[in-house]
Amino acid sequence: MNIGFMDPRKKPTLIATTTAIMAAHYGVKIIYFNPQNIDQKNHLVRGKQYINNKWIPVTKKLPTLIDAASKSYKKDTREIMNYLRKNTVLTFDKEGTPSKEELQKLLYEDPEFSNIVIPTKRLDSFESLEKFIMKYNHIILKPNNGKQGKGIYSLKKEGDSYILSYDKKERIINNIDLNTFLNNYLIESNYLMQKMIISRTKEGHPFDCRVIVQKNHTGKWTIGKIFFRIGTGQKIVSNTSQGGSISDAKPFLIDNYESQWNDIYQKLKKLSVTLPNKFEKIKGTPTMDLGLDIGIDETGDLYLFEVNNGAAVKRLASISAKLRLEYYQYLIKNHPELKKIKKNINNNSKKLKLKKIRKERDLYKKKYNNIIRSKSWRLTKPFRKINTYLKK
Repeated sequence: MNIGFMDPRKKPTLIATTTAIMAAHYGVKIIYFNPQNIDQKNHLVRGKQYINNKWIPVTKKLPTLIDAASKSYKKDTREIMNYLRKNTVLTFDKEGTPSKEELQKLLYEDPEFSNIVIPTKRLDSFESLEKFIMKYNHIILKPNNGKQGKGIYSLKKEGDSYILSYDKKERIINNIDLNTFLNNYLIESNYLMQKMIISRTKEGHPFDCRVIVQKNHTGKWTIGKIFFRIGTGQKIVSNTSQGGSISDAKPFLIDNYESQWNDIYQKLKKLSVTLPNKFEKIKGTPTMDLGLDIGIDETGDLYLFEVNNGAAVKRLASISAKLRLEYYQYLIKNHPELKKIKKNINNNSKKLKLKKIRKERDLYKKKYNNIIRSKSWRLTKPFRKINTYLKK
């Protein structure tokens, strides 16, 4: 069976290649393609297939099951995505994804998750910021739809002044300068205000916890990896794209939380399998893998920074590929549309086998008839009778 792996990047990703290599074990062929490689008129894709350790250009019938990367969903691919929704089964659909502000609001309304919600409000004026920072004293300003920790500022009240930090720099500003900065750069750029959660190592470096979760062979969420990102030398964020380091969960927690480490670890594991179900219910569209960014304060309490669609990372390529293939198999067995196709394939396979048997039977029958009608067969008839008599 062919399964599509759709990603906007021209060169197949490491996860796509690893998935393609492992796919042979499951009797699956991976076709890698970009959204623009789809021929809607003829229901074909022009992509690449991994053959003999390299990607070879191919043109294939549109796969019924497509592993869709979140980056495929853009304004200029809207028509293509609508076509795929009608003609394929997608592992992921970006439609319905709540904004950071919406997600925090909906989680706050649920008693099970309200304790992980960080107080958040839209930045719409200098006056609203003044009220918010008066209440929490130390806040962050972040893009509502930001990625990789970009564009995040820290703002702390210090008497009549403010300390504004970004990346590795900070400066002290007054009310007038802050008002000017907000109006020139942030208020029109869809920013949020959020209470600052102090997640810092014993050495004072900012950190956060990233949890990669994926669907498994039973269609349920499972933890791919829990790890910590430490922003060495940074003022606010801990995203490693801006410098820093990575640590496995247990040694990090033991080093920084000592006797509390196991309690925190168990809370992380529980949240990692319950929150994805809640997020998927809110979203209401297919979801296969997520990245949960979680902060931990000095007391060991957990706070949700954000949920990222399709947050697979290179260092987890083998784990991600294995779980992907397991989930493909689950969908093939359980998704109504794919079950129907599988049944048709099996029926067609049986028909082809039966047709082949009948063809072979007819061929041998024809050969037999040719033999018994042949002149040599008639001439040797007396000898065959004698031979039969002698055997008696």
